[in-house]
Amino acid sequence: MAASKNDAKKKPSVAPIQIMDTTLRDGHQSLIATRLKTEDMLPIAGKIDQIGYSAIEMWGGATFDAAIRYLNEDPWERIRQLKKVMPKTPFQMLLRGQNLVGYRHYADDVVERFIDRAILNGIDIIRIFDALNDMRNLKTSFRATLKYGGKVEGALCYTVSRFHNNDLFVDLARRLEDMGSESVCIKDMAGLLSPYDAFDLITKMKAAINVPIHLHTHDTSAMAVSTYVKAIEAGVDIIDTAISSMASGTSQPPVETITRILQGEPRDPKLDMNLLTEIADYFVDVRKKYKEFESDYTGVDPRVLTYQIPGGMTSNLALQLSEQNALDRMKEVLEEVPKVREDFGFPPLVTPSSQIVGTQATLNVLTGERYKVITTETKNYLKGLYGKSWGPINEDIQKKAIGGEAAITCRPADLVDPELEKAKKELEKELKSVSKNIENVITYALFPQVALDFFKNKSSAAKKKTVEPKLAMEAPVPLLAPSEYNIKVHGETFQVKVGGMGHPGEEGRPYFIYIDGHLEEVMVDSQLEVVPSAEGRIDSHAGGRSTRPKVTHEGDVTTPMPGAVVNVKVRPKDKVKAGQVVLIIEAMKMQSEVHTSIDGIVKDIYVQEGDKVNPDEVLVEVRPEK
Repeated sequence: MAASKNDAKKKPSVAPIQIMDTTLRDGHQSLIATRLKTEDMLPIAGKIDQIGYSAIEMWGGATFDAAIRYLNEDPWERIRQLKKVMPKTPFQMLLRGQNLVGYRHYADDVVERFIDRAILNGIDIIRIFDALNDMRNLKTSFRATLKYGGKVEGALCYTVSRFHNNDLFVDLARRLEDMGSESVCIKDMAGLLSPYDAFDLITKMKAAINVPIHLHTHDTSAMAVSTYVKAIEAGVDIIDTAISSMASGTSQPPVETITRILQGEPRDPKLDMNLLTEIADYFVDVRKKYKEFESDYTGVDPRVLTYQIPGGMTSNLALQLSEQNALDRMKEVLEEVPKVREDFGFPPLVTPSSQIVGTQATLNVLTGERYKVITTETKNYLKGLYGKSWGPINEDIQKKAIGGEAAITCRPADLVDPELEKAKKELEKELKSVSKNIENVITYALFPQVALDFFKNKSSAAKKKTVEPKLAMEAPVPLLAPSEYNIKVHGETFQVKVGGMGHPGEEGRPYFIYIDGHLEEVMVDSQLEVVPSAEGRIDSHAGGRSTRPKVTHEGDVTTPMPGAVVNVKVRPKDKVKAGQVVLIIEAMKMQSEVHTSIDGIVKDIYVQEGDKVNPDEVLVEVRPEK
């Protein structure tokens, strides 16, 4: 009797396993907070291109944001530079569906143009996922990828809860194939997939779909190598690995280990071990340059099976807590994450849901009261603006966040007006010039304030001046001077920013200085302290007194954690009501509303958009109306 088509699908593949390399994207995102610079990729890129990987993941995820926020690099230029030295191997990127590479839903016109430019610059395959596995949020990006000649790899986000099981994931895989996926990825972003569950899931998926199955996992729980072995036995077609010196822990398993395990077997990928060793040795040296971004939270930690934070978020969360001088509270934050996740209906924890849940958990811990401060993204999530969760949302928390508003039920992007033309006009107004570069417009549409800082820094650097003060000096001072400037040392230019300051102590006040995006802490003698004033001057004065006053009245508005001002919602003499939003602050890449606690009149405002702020400062003074 001839075998049926369904029987044929059930037979595990005996073809050599295909391997995608993640070193240039997820590897460094997971281990060194996405800080790997293009200049450290280029020297070894040609060797990576010779290995014979099925694809190289080198863009997307947090790399776009990190490039402009921390590295002073144009992310679009990274594709072009790498493509010149890596012409053989297909480039793959990670895309968050309607969120693209950001943390909110963007309009369809932004999604389409972003994908158009990504493919035009050299991206071949786009792995597309939605944090909630809400298929409505994938439609536009799927359609645009196919329209502009890219390959769609639809991804389902693997997670563990009483609302998620293998039968659900198989059904999601069928739906992804029906939507046009040319391969389907099981995206296990936290390393939760056990070996035997992997065998069961892939066996069932092989019987249900015809396109190749791609497995992505992290080694946080130390199960990943075993999971890959069982997945390969079940017939998985492609797996993700990183070079050993950028692998394991919160990253992917080492490619060398998988290659050795399969040596001589039917599915042996037959990769050049000598060349892999050369690449690994290169990254051993390169990784030393990024030691400051290493943390104690990127190694093996089986507790991930409880808190489910994805690999890429762990290193970034540790760094962000460190910048808040709160790294000692990491354990509390990790314990709070599952509680917030349950309140939110058990979403898979992957960007942006992991950032939303993680940031809210952090605020719950640092403020000392659960949901005392609720981020804008949390409110939007609980309103349904990110999609539909598979589990029920805590109604009390939802009501606290959105009040009497009804949650939406439509495709969230249907509520977002076209944004691209508006972004172009805003950018031209900000830069006082006509923008002919569509990629700059897209970058601005995604991250307005961060993009503006990036464009201005690029413009300043192009002038090649040794020092470029942005603030006028009120009096000559020996320390810190302008809050942002470029300085040239031995022919190399460094960008220096005063990011913020901490509480003064016996040794002085700690200042947080960014040098080319790298955070450094500097102690300043309180007798010589230099602080940027609200009017844009530099004031020098004794005793550690900041030009922003300390809290003395009930109506003094402060921020719950260090961050940057995104939007000032009020003006002096405005009448405000208790609970009214007066500022929007960005902290840990999430935006938070800052409210006044009393009815009254805005007496004074001590900040403007772009200012770095700290919890011990009054940002807005509100006084009762007489």
